[in-house]
Amino acid sequence: MTKEHTFSLFTKSGQPWATLTLVAHTHRDRATFIEGMACTGEFSLDLDSAASIHTVVVSLRGQIITGPLPSDMFTFLDVSQTLWSRAMGDPLSPGGSKWTKDLKGKYQWPFSLPIQPTVSLSGQEFRLPESFFERHTRAQVEYEVCVKIMRPKLRADHRLSTFVEYLPVSQPSPSSGLRQLAYEHHRALLGPEADPEGWKTLSPVKTFGRLSSQAVEATCTLSLATPLCYTRGTSIPCNLQIEGSDPAILDILASPDSVDLRLRRNARFRTRDKEQLWKDQFEFSEMAIWWHSLPSDSLLDSTETLITGGSLRRTLKGELHLRPDLITSSSIAHYQLEYAVVLQLNSFANQMYESLDTGPLIVEPVEIASDLPVGPRPLVYSTPFETKAVTIRCTASEPLL
Repeated sequence: MTKEHTFSLFTKSGQPWATLTLVAHTHRDRATFIEGMACTGEFSLDLDSAASIHTVVVSLRGQIITGPLPSDMFTFLDVSQTLWSRAMGDPLSPGGSKWTKDLKGKYQWPFSLPIQPTVSLSGQEFRLPESFFERHTRAQVEYEVCVKIMRPKLRADHRLSTFVEYLPVSQPSPSSGLRQLAYEHHRALLGPEADPEGWKTLSPVKTFGRLSSQAVEATCTLSLATPLCYTRGTSIPCNLQIEGSDPAILDILASPDSVDLRLRRNARFRTRDKEQLWKDQFEFSEMAIWWHSLPSDSLLDSTETLITGGSLRRTLKGELHLRPDLITSSSIAHYQLEYAVVLQLNSFANQMYESLDTGPLIVEPVEIASDLPVGPRPLVYSTPFETKAVTIRCTASEPLL
């Protein structure tokens, strides 16, 4: 529901003489415009004494900010409307001859600035990104509504501005028919073997470790629910198969506490549009939650040890909870907000197991959307951990591809 958001400039006696009113939603205590809305409102003056004013202009500006210098600020959106100028005539009855007098009294100018969902930059179309501002993240996306009250030369102009939020609308494609049936009837999800259209099974990867000074290895196969675009506030269904020849190592690795699967957010940017290196700032979510299959699950989805060509196999089901305040995926100019699912396996000192993997086993790109897909609402099958996300301020850079 929209409401009026009011911002004013005040006289020395505390009386408002310039007021900007925006009709918008509210998000994080800011006036918020959702994709498809126009930036609508009104600007008014209440002048007790005569004031020499030449022009009044309202504008909506979107910027990527990567530092404190003017060269670190890139404007990708700039929409403006002249509310009044002397050339427009009488401010109370526009359309006449040029206005030559000072302004005194009360004046009101309604306005509506269109917000197109895409912009063209250097011949390429980009969707407007969601507002993004965090204290410890260098790359920011800010939207600002500003009214400039322009006065004659040698007289200082006045400026009334406020930051606003912009929320683009995005939606995953529908999930598989079998997954929609499971959601509709509140049933457990079928695994990749029973519902191949509902999963993307990634290439198997090797994991290496040491158990009681003996080198061991296993093969991990991760499957993620498709499509690889998920609505914030829901979860990412996961399926993990671990194969190996050593039952002891499988007992450790197939434990739900051994598997570290997280959502990684990367605020990726270049400090200047033509710079050849990208800088990355990572934030990792809480760990995914894993569980053993219920007895009623099919054999192919169970966590029982299976014989497959001389190897033993264990299977875990899980889901990765997505916070409802996640910023949606975006890419524009020299700024990208990307997500990936990252898998690694933990070491356990009390079980004498040490992981020898030098980095993540899997990094699979995914997207975060704002709205639910068409069909039944996705179910969440577990309770999230009460832990905070982890931010890694990464100074590493990589060449622009």
